[in-house]
Amino acid sequence: MAKDLTEKEFRKLIQKHIDKNNYVKIYLSEKSPDGYIFGFILKMSDDFLMIQETHDFNLSGLKIIPYKRIENIRNNRFDKKTKEIFSGEGLIKFNQRIIDNTSLKNPESLFKSLKKQNFHCIVESLKKKKNLFSIGEISDINGQSVTIKNYDATGKIYKKPHKISFKNLEFITFNDNYSVTFKKYLKN
Repeated sequence: MAKDLTEKEFRKLIQKHIDKNNYVKIYLSEKSPDGYIFGFILKMSDDFLMIQETHDFNLSGLKIIPYKRIENIRNNRFDKKTKEIFSGEGLIKFNQRIIDNTSLKNPESLFKSLKKQNFHCIVESLKKKKNLFSIGEISDINGQSVTIKNYDATGKIYKKPHKISFKNLEFITFNDNYSVTFKKYLKN
């Protein structure tokens, strides 16, 4: 959280960015594998932020970030210009149905809502200081973890699925070009 803001002020700042569809740079805690993310904040809960991530003036998927990973949020003149370009090109098009149908209440409800929408997802997690990457179909969800039927870069589904503890979550990405396209080419 921004060092010069209280928790209440920081949440109010986030809500302002959501309400105004501001383009932002989100700085992540040192524990996170990536240092920052660019995009539009779409939704917030006590536990998570939902971001429409961007790359090279493209909307590149939805990313869920645990709230505790957020260090600061920037919206300066560079970000305002980027929003102007996105807007001028007619690129600010968010899928409200997906936003509304994705629960950020807690990790269990999040993954249940993604499974109900039939999304494969990319889950980045941290276990024993090791970054882990899982991509695939959500198979099982309980109050403590999610199980992903992971597949490799050839489209082969692993025999043993990845079980990921909610306490180890770093990012959840879905409705991105990679997972949506790759899902069509999986081998059984």
